[in-house]
Amino acid sequence: MSKIRYIFFILFCLVITTSLSASDYKYYLGIKGGLSTLSGGDSAKFTFQNNFGGNFGFRLSNRWLLNFDLTFNRNYNDTSATSSFSFGSDQTKATQKWKATRLELSMKRLLLNPDSRLNMTFGMGGGLMIWEINDPTKDTTLKVRGMHNEQMDYSATEIFVTANSGLSIKLNPHWSLGGEVQADYLTGAGAEFSSAVSSARNKWQWGGSVAFNFHFGHFGVKKWSSIKNWSVVNNKKTKNNSAILDSDGDGVPDAIDHCLSTPRGAVVDKNGCPIDSDGDGVTDDNDDCPHTVRQAIGKVNINGCPIDADFDGVPDYLDNCPHNRIGAKVDEYGCPLDSDGDGVPDGLDDCPHTLYGMKVDQFGCIDLAIFSKPMVLNIDYAPGSFEVDPKNRERLKDLARILNFVDDIKLEIDGYTDNIGTTVANKKLSEKRARRVRDYLVILGVKKERIKVFGKGETNFIASNETAAGRAKNRRIEIIFFK
Repeated sequence: MSKIRYIFFILFCLVITTSLSASDYKYYLGIKGGLSTLSGGDSAKFTFQNNFGGNFGFRLSNRWLLNFDLTFNRNYNDTSATSSFSFGSDQTKATQKWKATRLELSMKRLLLNPDSRLNMTFGMGGGLMIWEINDPTKDTTLKVRGMHNEQMDYSATEIFVTANSGLSIKLNPHWSLGGEVQADYLTGAGAEFSSAVSSARNKWQWGGSVAFNFHFGHFGVKKWSSIKNWSVVNNKKTKNNSAILDSDGDGVPDAIDHCLSTPRGAVVDKNGCPIDSDGDGVTDDNDDCPHTVRQAIGKVNINGCPIDADFDGVPDYLDNCPHNRIGAKVDEYGCPLDSDGDGVPDGLDDCPHTLYGMKVDQFGCIDLAIFSKPMVLNIDYAPGSFEVDPKNRERLKDLARILNFVDDIKLEIDGYTDNIGTTVANKKLSEKRARRVRDYLVILGVKKERIKVFGKGETNFIASNETAAGRAKNRRIEIIFFK
């Protein structure tokens, strides 16, 4: 058994014989050992070899640590290895030996509760890698070409950057056991080799280690009494023989209690005031939703839960349409769905498959009020003509769409003229004009058997024939609807 193994064995024995409890430390000092390798180049394949070292840390805050690490690496290449990620090496066949002293300064963050016995860390930093590559048979430094084509030692004091992640276990107030993996990138700063050497050499060092750390110093975190002790009024006497009063029984003496009227049973902070963990303005003892997200703050009800004013299932802080009619179906953003595009949202639409563009009533169904009275078409006819003008053709298109959807409605088309011309001629002209409207509706899909046509001629005047405007009103088509 090597000396290093003896040291680890002794430390482990010291650890397991010490009682377990929470720790409150400011500094830590440890020793470590592990494995490391190099990769990323074409010059040589180094396998995983032992390394050892130590570390020292300073606790900046409850979760942040400043860590200094010193590691000694020794790696031999393996001419038969197909990958850097192999273990062990036949040193008798090695052609290169990597010797490095690694000096690292990094910031680490505790990812879990600092009081947890088990914790995870993540850190980033950098430092100096003081290294050289030797001939393992002669223990002399190999020679390579420098930036100016001069011959120089294959060595450097090089800047590297690193990222690491670890897992630690508190064994007792003064000792912890940790494991860590790290990746170092050699930046080239401080290495003045030729471009051929730089491109061929390994620039990544990978490592994993196990460390025993000794914790010492006091960080100054105030220890709180247990919940059991908080549930009763403290009746201990002070040096002045006066009772420490706790009027509201929250475990915080009146002398330092900022909230003297806390309701009994409420969870309070060190100042004796009710705790509001999620910051929504509702204390934890009254909060039915104690994990409200930060975006919802200011938009919760008296029970601490996000408000949904329109009851559409999307809370107001996420709702882009917070004032919907109750009962409307909405999308993920809280805005109404309107499948048929009639302006009445799904869920409130009694006719959810109305043809697009049709006028509907408040319930989303086609507005049949159009059939309650005759439709009058004041067509701008040229003298003697029976063609429908463009404006009225659009009105007939809209009518045909509705008639094709409501197929139990029948219609009578009546044509009228003014009193210019003979009575017989006007009657024939009015019938032609009525038939032309019918033919146009048939082209648009309305069945011919649903339509009756009549030429009324110069009858049922609605204006005076003494003026051009009056005669224009008399020249008309009336469509009467019936079942």
